[in-house]
Amino acid sequence: MKSGKGEKTKQLLIETASKLFLKNGYSNTGINDILHETNVSKGSFYFYFSSKKELGFEVAKYYGKVMLRDWIEPLSNNPWNVFINNMVMDIKNSVSQGNYFGCPIAVLGLEIAFIENDLSEAYSKGMCKLISIFSNSLQISGLTKDKADLIGRKAFAIYEGYVLYYRISKDEKSFEYMLQDLLSLK
Repeated sequence: MKSGKGEKTKQLLIETASKLFLKNGYSNTGINDILHETNVSKGSFYFYFSSKKELGFEVAKYYGKVMLRDWIEPLSNNPWNVFINNMVMDIKNSVSQGNYFGCPIAVLGLEIAFIENDLSEAYSKGMCKLISIFSNSLQISGLTKDKADLIGRKAFAIYEGYVLYYRISKDEKSFEYMLQDLLSLK
């Protein structure tokens, strides 16, 4: 990947949009909000992206990289109890640092589900990847692929349910409940 000024500017726009979309919502974040946060000109924005929607696709890829590929997927290369304990501990640490706003794939996917169908599909793929990551750890723990896939779907529902509950309630006990319920699946 190029690391020139242009690539750094494009990456800054993607990273800033990812934070603003998650914190404020896709619909409530305008291009001007992103430009204000980055001090990038409107002309530069349109050099990299034809629209906010195109940027939304790049943000979906970014979440797939930083959340799934770089964070959760490596954790899943451990037995279920180690994976889940580490994942929940990481979430709790993010909460204590004040930079946790929920699962970006689900939060943004929910918001855009009926307004941006093709963009929604990009987030749906991320959700399917998360289920397969759960299944991977369950298979490492000795379950058959079929059984791991079944429990992986349940794990996904529990994970997203508690994340959604936390996002709405700000009740940090949600993560203890998540931990207990996820560990009880295997």
